[in-house]
Amino acid sequence: MKNVQTKNSVIAVLIIILYFVLPYLSSMFLNTNLANAIISIIFAIAIIFIYRKSFVNDFKDFNKNKWKYVKSILLNVLIIFAITIVTNLLLALIFDIRETSENDYSLRTMYKSSPIILFLLTAIYYPIVEGIVFRKTIKEVIDKKWLFIIFSALFYFFFNVAYTSFTLNNILSSLCYFFIMLVLSNYYWKTNNLTASILVISISNIITYFIVM
Repeated sequence: MKNVQTKNSVIAVLIIILYFVLPYLSSMFLNTNLANAIISIIFAIAIIFIYRKSFVNDFKDFNKNKWKYVKSILLNVLIIFAITIVTNLLLALIFDIRETSENDYSLRTMYKSSPIILFLLTAIYYPIVEGIVFRKTIKEVIDKKWLFIIFSALFYFFFNVAYTSFTLNNILSSLCYFFIMLVLSNYYWKTNNLTASILVISISNIITYFIVM
């Protein structure tokens, strides 16, 4: 049992490292959008394959408890929207920050001419990959509820800030990421169903996509 736990933890840490290292390696040696896209897809397929049994169990659990999951998923989607609205209102009132985070802005700008690609990224790719990297892998390493939830949220928040810049405005406007990940990680811990937590953020992103676009 201990050997299995150690193996799972090592795999989890390697996945996290690869997630951060691969973009830099591909930009250094390949430096084309197509190559970056291919590497990202291969990485996504690889980590889904690694945790394929977990996803199969998730779907079985989901089918057994459909209505329970439908209700809890929709509730968490509403919570995420409430958090987003309240956070943005407070930032506007207290700090006069009205723009979105640099990460959101750069993503929308990058794919402005390719709305279909943006939709696929926000609705499918990022929910799955980030669900595995920032929740599944961390839960494999940390087995204490609140330590897992807080670390997962802080890690995701730091990643989104570090990906752009450490300006005060960007740090404050990225706070939403921290609160959203708190919700997702808490939901994942309660249900032990990664797919359900992925669906929460996927549905949330789809609704946001059609509102913004």
